[in-house]
Amino acid sequence: MRIAVIGAGPAGLTSAKQALEAGHDVVVFEKHDDVGGIWNPASLGAYEGVRMQTSRSGFPFSDFAPEPHGDFLTVAEVHDYLRGYAERFEVAPVIRFGHEVTRVAGGEGNWRVTAVCRGVPVTARFDAVMVASGELWRPRVPPGAPEPPRGVRVLTAKDYRRPDAFRGLRVLVAGGGVSGADIASELVGHAAAVDWAVRRKALFLPRDCGGLPNDMLFSYIGRVAMEEMSYAAYLEWLERLLPEYMGMYRATGLLPDSGFHGAVHVNEKIVPHVHRGDVRARAAFERFDADGRVVFADGTDDRYDVVIMCLGYQMPDYGFIEGFRREELYEHFFWYRDPTLVVVNTPVDTDAFGTACPYFEAIAGWALAVLSGKAELPGREEMAAWCERHMGALHDRRYYDCWLETVRIGLASGALPDPATHFADYWRLVSGLVDPANLRPGARTDLPAPFDELFDLAELKHRVLAWLPRPALDALLTSGQIDAADHLGALGVPPSRRVAPSLPYRQRPGTDPVPSLPRADAARSRLPTDAV
Repeated sequence: MRIAVIGAGPAGLTSAKQALEAGHDVVVFEKHDDVGGIWNPASLGAYEGVRMQTSRSGFPFSDFAPEPHGDFLTVAEVHDYLRGYAERFEVAPVIRFGHEVTRVAGGEGNWRVTAVCRGVPVTARFDAVMVASGELWRPRVPPGAPEPPRGVRVLTAKDYRRPDAFRGLRVLVAGGGVSGADIASELVGHAAAVDWAVRRKALFLPRDCGGLPNDMLFSYIGRVAMEEMSYAAYLEWLERLLPEYMGMYRATGLLPDSGFHGAVHVNEKIVPHVHRGDVRARAAFERFDADGRVVFADGTDDRYDVVIMCLGYQMPDYGFIEGFRREELYEHFFWYRDPTLVVVNTPVDTDAFGTACPYFEAIAGWALAVLSGKAELPGREEMAAWCERHMGALHDRRYYDCWLETVRIGLASGALPDPATHFADYWRLVSGLVDPANLRPGARTDLPAPFDELFDLAELKHRVLAWLPRPALDALLTSGQIDAADHLGALGVPPSRRVAPSLPYRQRPGTDPVPSLPRADAARSRLPTDAV
């Protein structure tokens, strides 16, 4: 099969690597002159001071460990890592740098991809197209935002490069997410004054939590159990783990009174800066008045030299794909009208946690399994119905746990052990330390996650087993995959306590976990058709 991959960031590189390993003829189109996507410094996709929110233990591809660095890599270090990956797996020779794709047309195994290189359009034919163009390129601005008033410089997070450019200036950073917190923190010591406009309180946790990387605290199943804790109990645990930090957090008034503790923002500086008075927290940015002063949601106002809008990113522009509508992406990845077109990006209606290389690796693996016939999708009508249910309100953002999605997608593609037949391997994976290498066949370790001791893992195991059909459960006992205590324990779990092996989780506060397939379908299908 001849496959076009659009983009040479992490998603595009693993798509190409896996396609090449499967024997496909691959061409990667990359508009810049180097790999990396936003992690390519020359692309200006990320400001210079960015460090990964995912640790070096959790972010890499499953079969390519990074060189020794700090726990959280810089832009340059991630770029070097991705370059090494492209060279190690011989992806680099199939990349056409400086080729910006401007049109994708056709379908049904006869795609025509047009790319422009130095002003010259070139068209080639492909059997399938994998779109891995990324989603963090077009910053969001307030609707109907007016021209900036005279004397005030207005930027977006995309325009921001480094803090020393703002020396001696009064700066407002508008936006309470990770970019806003990062940029406000960086400006301390450079700008004359830094204010931070926040619309709603969010839960910020440091990269280092009690001497451990934030993303290494719980196993996959531990993340599910952690979400079942009450918010109050979760905060009590955090106060034992991080007493000084949580004391500062409460004193700032920024700690959410009620929360959704599966979804966290990662930044260790903003809370101490606000606590010390280095950064002043303000109400949400509303507008500029006629004199160029910023008016806040609480009715107060102030004057600034620079306003940096950190309001997230717009949805990716897929206008180059003829006849395509993002609302028709089954499971957010497969164009249901023609699944030989696949999008290997994070869903556009989400605030994702743990977006790392293993997640993109899983999506690409699922896509290639479908393209090769090793995994099946539902019929077109069923996929269309799924899209009608899930893709009609993409403006309504939700939390998205990329760690747990990696498990769900790996089960759907057949890349991970089937719990109905290989439960011991499956359980070793989901109950152990999150290590990308464990996602590969035969590379299972038994290292426990540091804080899974908070939970009853035996009970969690029984709750997952209870989701399987009785014949599968009996067969696991007969084959020695589980013991008699596990079998008996699973039979005693009430239906309301069962946990699907795909590890569903809440995506909004106060909601139930996302539903999975009925138990009766477990033995014959890996596809959680109502997952997200």
